[in-house]
Amino acid sequence: MPKITVLPANLCAEVPTDSLLLEAGEKAGVHMEAGCLSCSCGTCVVEVVSGMQNLQPPSAEELDVLDEWSRESDKYRLACCVRINQGDVVIRQIH
Repeated sequence: MPKITVLPANLCAEVPTDSLLLEAGEKAGVHMEAGCLSCSCGTCVVEVVSGMQNLQPPSAEELDVLDEWSRESDKYRLACCVRINQGDVVIRQIH
């Protein structure tokens, strides 16, 4: 099973493949910021410290929101709409 680590809290959890980053962070015991839960507001933006290759590719909608927030899609993702495909992921909460 993939493992999520959420910084700066440094809390970890094993999560099922196909888990949303938002769900994975909550399972690790971290309250994750989220507004719309539909990949449109950007409140849930997180920095992917490592494991970007283990996440599903960004959708056009996610890329638009990241662009609005001036966040690069190769470093930041929206936790409410990104799923873990495989392997471990380390994220840092921005808010």
